[in-house]
Amino acid sequence: MTEYVLGPATWRTLPRVDTKPSTINRHGSRDSGGGYERVRSYEHDPTRAGDSKSDVYASHHRLLAVVACYPDEMPVGEILAHMAGRDVHHESGVEWDNRPDNLTVTEHGSHSQITQAEMRAWAADSKREVQRQRRIADALKRCARCDEEADVLAAVDGHDGNVCLSCSKAVADDGQTIHL
Repeated sequence: MTEYVLGPATWRTLPRVDTKPSTINRHGSRDSGGGYERVRSYEHDPTRAGDSKSDVYASHHRLLAVVACYPDEMPVGEILAHMAGRDVHHESGVEWDNRPDNLTVTEHGSHSQITQAEMRAWAADSKREVQRQRRIADALKRCARCDEEADVLAAVDGHDGNVCLSCSKAVADDGQTIHL
């Protein structure tokens, strides 16, 4: 009896992991799934006539959720049935952070609420940071003595903050040390 030999492996016979690029479709909206790693394999396509094959894609984080979010003794069929219509949420919000403790399977509606709330929180944090940076920049451009805006400020011993050039002249006349 002879052994069955599959033959040499080619790029079409081995699964591979790639990243789906983020694209803008013809309607101007972002293509779903952009930026997520996915596993790609070349398999028999039952929807096509004959022995046709086509590329099949599965999101990497969804495959990992099968292992990370369900008990080992649960049959794969039940897991896939439970995952149907559900999303896999990245707790950290980073779409490539596929650590098992970072993945949770959640209902689509609640996942949308979570992600929208996170996006609003991140936007609010970003807005607060921009405002804080502006306050710092504005404080650096204002004279600590006369509170006027100035392009050039000097540090003066005995004063909190920096003073403008005209105030620094007045301070120098009083005998204090000025640091440019």
